[in-house]
Amino acid sequence: MLCPDCGNEMPDTAKSCSYCGRSLRKAKRSGGGAMAVKILLVILAIALIGGAVFAMASQFKRETVIGPEYDPSAKWVAMDFSDYGIKMEVPGTGWSLYYDAQSQVVFKDGIRGALDISFLGAMSLNPDAHRVDNKPQVFTVISQDSVFLEGFGEAMYTVVSCKEDGALVNKHQLYFKRTFKMANKQTQTFTYVITMTCSSGVDSQYAPLFRHMLESIEIYE
Repeated sequence: MLCPDCGNEMPDTAKSCSYCGRSLRKAKRSGGGAMAVKILLVILAIALIGGAVFAMASQFKRETVIGPEYDPSAKWVAMDFSDYGIKMEVPGTGWSLYYDAQSQVVFKDGIRGALDISFLGAMSLNPDAHRVDNKPQVFTVISQDSVFLEGFGEAMYTVVSCKEDGALVNKHQLYFKRTFKMANKQTQTFTYVITMTCSSGVDSQYAPLFRHMLESIEIYE
């Protein structure tokens, strides 16, 4: 090593400079302390940054996950869309939550089944555009009936056939409008659109699921 004062070269094991008498042990100890302080500051900075990132991620999660909790551990999962005054059972086992927002949730299974539950408010310019029976050039109506919903009355249940992504599919849709008093006591008209899509060849397997959903619907204030 070199003496920091006179530059005289000394053995690494020397405790002091033989030329000027400078204590080499003291200089070495001082340098180690400065390094320890630097390491401590770096660790503290990393901890602060990590805490900030975790807080932001937690806040983002709270803001995005706003729909009812979905637990597919049972054959049927009871869901309460309290912002729109409607309860129902949706398929559980074999299905997963694909999209979750305040006004729309989408479920999918491992085959080709999809369930879309949407609530269209005043900001929707043309809610009727979501009906499956208003585009005869695209959809072929198989059946159209009125069904009775507990707490509401009659609603329209339509089954159509069409091509989607090059495959022939069937769509079962429940469609109705309702004036609902929200939590802030303001009255607003919502359009309720519940649509299940499946391959036409397996419609007999999915139709009972949709009918069970209709029977489980409960409308409330």
